Amino acid sequence: MMQPPWKYILVSVLIGLLIGGAIGMFCFPRIEGHWTKKSGEMFLKRLDHEIHLSEPQRAQVNTFITTNREKVTSYQDQIRKEVRAQIRMILSPDQQIRFDAMVAKHDAERKKQEGQ
Repeated sequence: MMQPPWKYILVSVLIGLLIGGAIGMFCFPRIEGHWTKKSGEMFLKRLDHEIHLSEPQRAQVNTFITTNREKVTSYQDQIRKEVRAQIRMILSPDQQIRFDAMVAKHDAERKKQEGQ
């Protein structure tokens, strides 16, 4: 009797989700920047609406969100560099040149959007 290869299916689905998420963040940096900047504001508004923060509490929560946003952004940059290095290792020399150009263009677009 043959058992379904559930472990392989589960691992394949998880890998697909991770790759899809990475590609989405890589190909759509506007969404990434918008999400990281707006999510803190939305959370603060919801928190204030739900539990009625005082002004000092609102200011403190905003500080916590801002500080941690910088940590998340730093961590995302670190992961992005690691993933790019891993991808680059499996590419041919010609593909590496095109990949480097693509990455440089992406980084320039991100920098431009972050400056806005």
